[in-house]
Amino acid sequence: MNDGECYTRGQGGMRGRGVETSLGPKGHPARTSACSTFVNQTLALAVTICGLTGCAHHYRVRGLVVQADASQRTMTVTHRPIEGYMPAMTMPFHVASDEDFSKVVPGARVSFDLRVGKSESVARRVRVEETKFDYPVPVPANKLKLGDRVPDFSLTDQAGRAVRLSDFAGRVVAVDFIYTRCPLPDVCPRLSANFAYLAKRVADVELLSVTIDPQFDTPAVLRDYGLRYGSDGERWRFLTGSIDQVREVAGLFGLVYWPEDGSITHSVTTGIIGRDGRLTALVEGSSYRPEQLKDLVQHEVERR
Repeated sequence: MNDGECYTRGQGGMRGRGVETSLGPKGHPARTSACSTFVNQTLALAVTICGLTGCAHHYRVRGLVVQADASQRTMTVTHRPIEGYMPAMTMPFHVASDEDFSKVVPGARVSFDLRVGKSESVARRVRVEETKFDYPVPVPANKLKLGDRVPDFSLTDQAGRAVRLSDFAGRVVAVDFIYTRCPLPDVCPRLSANFAYLAKRVADVELLSVTIDPQFDTPAVLRDYGLRYGSDGERWRFLTGSIDQVREVAGLFGLVYWPEDGSITHSVTTGIIGRDGRLTALVEGSSYRPEQLKDLVQHEVERR
């Protein structure tokens, strides 16, 4: 009999640990309440030790980086609700020293494991979610890096007016790229819905939506499209231009697109320009929550 077994035998059987019982099915000794008690006591001891030594809890987190400080290895993230731990909010997280911090930048969509101990917490297994294509897509030659000054450009808005980026000097500007015939509800319509949400909740920001289908999206078409999303035509403008003008502006933000099967295949990028005219954040994709975009822009608005 093994030392760890909780078997005893009653009449004609085995006796052990001062507890008697009858044989179980097929003559095998039955487990007793002593076994159950032993297991429960062991679990209770483990819980007690865990409480005294600060056993860590682990949570999976997904969110959007609002601010990153490589020297302090901290990232401020507007995150989705963390099940069993905290609601959606914007929080700073310390990143473990052995994690790659190079791609943790404002606008990056990240997921990570949050380890919460008795006296500290740390982010591990940090993953930056990047847009993947089934084939190589060249990066535009004029794509800006974060911190670069965005060169001035001129396009035409939904009212037929010439609009220059320099018109908004000293203000925070958010730029996205859409086209009105986009058939996918989770791409251009979602981007526009997110800008509509942003326009209602952050006052000190200019919104520019640039069409990547300038041959179809005339100022009149863009005006009607904007009205569907509640655009006032001033703080949120829809811009078009020549094919070359639009491609040049899109390239600044790393956006690529091409016609395919009657529609337009394109990457998805939203750029945030600070008051100093420099690119402060790039958000790839459209799967972020509108509250996260608001937190990112609000953070930039509040910087002085």
